[in-house]
Amino acid sequence: METQILIPAAAHAKHFKSFIQLLVGKFQPLQIYCFSKSISFMEKQGCYSNESSSYNCNYCLLVVTENVTRIDYEVQDFANSHYQHGTITILCHGLENITDAIKANNRFFITTCASKQLIYSHDGLSNFDSSNPFIPTQSAIKAQNHSSHHMPLAEGFLNGATECLSKEQYTVCVFLLHQVVEQSLIALIRVHLAYRSEIHNLGRMLGLCRAFSERPIQLLLSGSTEDKRLFDVLTKSYSGARYAKNFTVNGEDAKAIFKKVYAFQELTKEMCGQKIEQLVQEAMIYKELHHGIKIADGQFSEARS
Repeated sequence: METQILIPAAAHAKHFKSFIQLLVGKFQPLQIYCFSKSISFMEKQGCYSNESSSYNCNYCLLVVTENVTRIDYEVQDFANSHYQHGTITILCHGLENITDAIKANNRFFITTCASKQLIYSHDGLSNFDSSNPFIPTQSAIKAQNHSSHHMPLAEGFLNGATECLSKEQYTVCVFLLHQVVEQSLIALIRVHLAYRSEIHNLGRMLGLCRAFSERPIQLLLSGSTEDKRLFDVLTKSYSGARYAKNFTVNGEDAKAIFKKVYAFQELTKEMCGQKIEQLVQEAMIYKELHHGIKIADGQFSEARS
């Protein structure tokens, strides 16, 4: 019998299916929704190097549990250990909490649960009523409020980091830069997804941003070894600067991280501004359409009478 050679996409589909089976077997969720999937494939050929190829898939999953107790960290650690063909960012929420959020016109949960991306269900069905569409009239206002709260915090931390950098307090500088990135990521996620993130891990937050853009993660983690090293220093500064006596950051690294984080804050302001403008337009279109239907109904009733 000849060995069957799977093309990269087919091979990956097999890996992903196996991972989902493991996830379901361990945590027994009610449903799993995929609200983002991005694929990257790179093939290298040439007479001066060995032929090679890589195929990565990055997912964002919403896991619906029967219990309201949050198990995000346990499930995320499981995914990090068992999925080696890209990254998977996982959000876990109880059925009751999601149902309440949908009734409250939550943009993230309505959009996700009304999508056709239900990849697992314990009974083959969805538990959520998708007959009532999301009403976007308040989206821009809420997004602007979130941006107006988190971006000044990010700016304040950046001002503190600037002062520490000028005084050669490099370790404290990078700790403050961590806070800049965290507040910026919270703003990006709240504005773009309307999701209230309780995640503090910068890597997971960047993974969640991939649901709407690759730009945030590409700025901080372009794929180079140096970017990864600097990002590791940044993430370790959160606890290292406060509790680890042997954690220090040199001036060269602090300046390189500062440059990255300054650019990241500028990107955040740009992306949030563009998304808010989009939400304003969506609200206007909805109101015009809704108003138009009312007028048409009134004219129809008047004509019949």
